[in-house]
Amino acid sequence: MAGRFLSRARGDPHKAIKLMLATQEWKADYFKAGPVSDHQVIDDLKYGVVYFCGRDYGMRPTIVCRANRIPDEWYKDKTAGIERLIKVLIFAMEYMVRYMVVPGKVENNCLVVDLKGLGISGVPISALSKIYSVMSNHYIGRVFRFYVVNMSSGLSTIAGWVKGLLTDRQKQKLQLLDNLDDLKKDFAQHQLEEDLGGSRPMITKFFPFPLQGPPFDKGASEGCTAKPLEGTHKLLTPMGARGRIFDPAKSKEENAALEYSPEAYDFFVKNNLAVPPDCQKQYEAAKQAEEEAKRAEAESPSGITNNDTKASNDGGSPDRLPAPGVLPDEEEDDDEEEEEEDIIVQDPAAIKPKGLFSCSPCWCGNNCRRLT
Repeated sequence: MAGRFLSRARGDPHKAIKLMLATQEWKADYFKAGPVSDHQVIDDLKYGVVYFCGRDYGMRPTIVCRANRIPDEWYKDKTAGIERLIKVLIFAMEYMVRYMVVPGKVENNCLVVDLKGLGISGVPISALSKIYSVMSNHYIGRVFRFYVVNMSSGLSTIAGWVKGLLTDRQKQKLQLLDNLDDLKKDFAQHQLEEDLGGSRPMITKFFPFPLQGPPFDKGASEGCTAKPLEGTHKLLTPMGARGRIFDPAKSKEENAALEYSPEAYDFFVKNNLAVPPDCQKQYEAAKQAEEEAKRAEAESPSGITNNDTKASNDGGSPDRLPAPGVLPDEEEDDDEEEEEEDIIVQDPAAIKPKGLFSCSPCWCGNNCRRLT
């Protein structure tokens, strides 16, 4: 992430730090009540204003934003309406960062903005300006390409004038398309809906996000050739999905290594997929540690093992002996008090319901729905 801020700052570390601090302050304020979860935006997602439709040739997730689907009630209270739109977009971006990208492999996305049926007066300028502000200032380096399609002649004239004010880097990202066939230069046809020049029927259910399977080659026309695999969101640990800061003391391979979950190896083998080298190494290291623990247990007299070693292998803390002078009755009383405290802590009425998905690292205990 630091690299993206440094790129925005044109290599100026002081400016990059200022940008990072500004984003950190914004996130601390926006997420002060907690992450945006699916139950908070599920009703607004149903409008199909913002959703993922597929991936481009570089496996970048692609968001479609259809301004003509913004409901009238959002226009009546523009401030509240814009906030609802931004919340949906932020949920999509945070969801993408956690579940749809791989550090060092695929880290950004594409954005397709459809202005079909909108004239100059119908374009939600304030909403689009807010979207641009959030995306450009707080999700720096995340948007690979910004496509604008189905512009009216009046909008095309204004857009051409606006594009002349952009920097070279901004011009490279922004694509004002007069012909929808130009999207096929970056997408397989089944990754786009029919009204966007693709072959996919119009999407009517927008969440869980309906991503398509392969191929992803530019202009591919054979359609989806394989059903997306279920459970791929479980392959990386939260830390693995987050990435790491480059450490000059480590080798290039160590810095680029991904942290896989314990079930990742079996997933690759079960689905006849090549096991990534990092996953193979982690699996072999875990097996070796398990075998050493078993051997140590077998070599111990009467099967007694060192509690410290066993606890370390189990990921827990070693059992402790009762303190001198503590009587068994006192231990039982302590146990009863702990059980009563557990009952209070586990009171269902004190637990607030949450959505199944949130934009924080997955908290659902691997009981997630299907993701692709």
